[in-house]
Amino acid sequence: MLTFYHNSKFYLSLILGFIFQISLVFGQNPCSNYPMVGFATVNAEGISTTTGGAGGTTVTVTNINQLQAWSLTRENNTSAQILYISGKISTADVASSLITIKNGANISIIGINGGELQGVGLNIRDYNNVIVRNLKIHEVVYPNDGLTLDNVNHSWVDHNEFYSINGPGIGVDTYDGLFDIKKGSRYVTVSWNVFHDHKKVLLIGHTDNVSAQAEDSQFKITIHHNYFYNNDGRNPSLRFGLVHMYNNYFKIIYDYGMAVRQGARALIENNVYADVKTPIATDKFDGPAGFACESGNIYSNSGSSSITQTACSFWTNTTIPYSYTLDVASTVAPTVIKDAGLCNNNANPTRTLPLDIITAIENINNYTLSKVYPNPTKTEFNINYSDIERVSIYAISGEIIELLNLSQMRFGSDYLPGVYVVKIEKSGSVQTLKVVKH
Repeated sequence: MLTFYHNSKFYLSLILGFIFQISLVFGQNPCSNYPMVGFATVNAEGISTTTGGAGGTTVTVTNINQLQAWSLTRENNTSAQILYISGKISTADVASSLITIKNGANISIIGINGGELQGVGLNIRDYNNVIVRNLKIHEVVYPNDGLTLDNVNHSWVDHNEFYSINGPGIGVDTYDGLFDIKKGSRYVTVSWNVFHDHKKVLLIGHTDNVSAQAEDSQFKITIHHNYFYNNDGRNPSLRFGLVHMYNNYFKIIYDYGMAVRQGARALIENNVYADVKTPIATDKFDGPAGFACESGNIYSNSGSSSITQTACSFWTNTTIPYSYTLDVASTVAPTVIKDAGLCNNNANPTRTLPLDIITAIENINNYTLSKVYPNPTKTEFNINYSDIERVSIYAISGEIIELLNLSQMRFGSDYLPGVYVVKIEKSGSVQTLKVVKH
């Protein structure tokens, strides 16, 4: 049985707190609270700002056949339109898992009522003025990507969740990319998304071939307030173009955070890297190195970056032609944990995490072999364990904070004071426990 140590003052709170069960509601703040910032706002190439399908007609789809049919209506179509994806759409009983939207302009794709694509990827190419928000995209198998922007001019990808499965039995080519930005897509903002449990996360530029340099040097991309966790590489990987990356949270990255290559340039400000093998690298791969100007970042239990050239003087009001506000780095992790991911559309599911019910003092004796300690703490929690399969940490309000790396069983150093829930899975059983950070 899984067991835990507690000090005597905490016994009483456990007994009282575990007499009942609590339901944790998984939802986020409304998307309307988060205005667009970054390159997507810039007036350029005949587009004043990114508006998507605002002011246009609306269409709602609930299955993959409707989604495929809608995509065909958008070819060579520039009329403004908002597509609502309502509920879950999967690949059951269909041959294709890739929806292609091409040669047009002025669309918004928005998830409602738990809008979700399982095994279904979106490829948007040769398009202007695109918004993708509040959508869950997951488990899109190779060779397709979850979301692709190919030659897209002005786009905002905001408050989505992208994930697959990362662990035993999953090979490097089980899935391809979660999100790829390619073929010179420009004036793009990627904000308040969650990217997790994947090997090849966010690719910007698909080839080292110099024939792509002219096209891909057009990349102008802002990446802010995203949560990357339990991933391998490409968080992101950048070739040739420009990326401004600020106020993102990287947690448990087994390979590298950002690779800047082929002469690409990145401005990397006030991010948090926790348990990241290599946070930033300009020489990760063969070929010309990139330029990484970094400042104000926090590194916790992470390896060293490998930055061979910086060129910080490159970044001016001309190369960053928009206003933005940097959050203090120490506030980034709790802010991103709380607010990144799907918005609250009043239809997100409620999940229940039943807390163990302890009705007698003698039952506490069962909580002495495997342990979460110290609890409470002002620093971090440690877990001693045997054959645990999965450990998840939740805020008391219900948002998942992180999935722990089982080789480094500690957490909480970057948490704000408060109460958290630890969920431990072993041999088909689940236990949950409240812990307190002072």
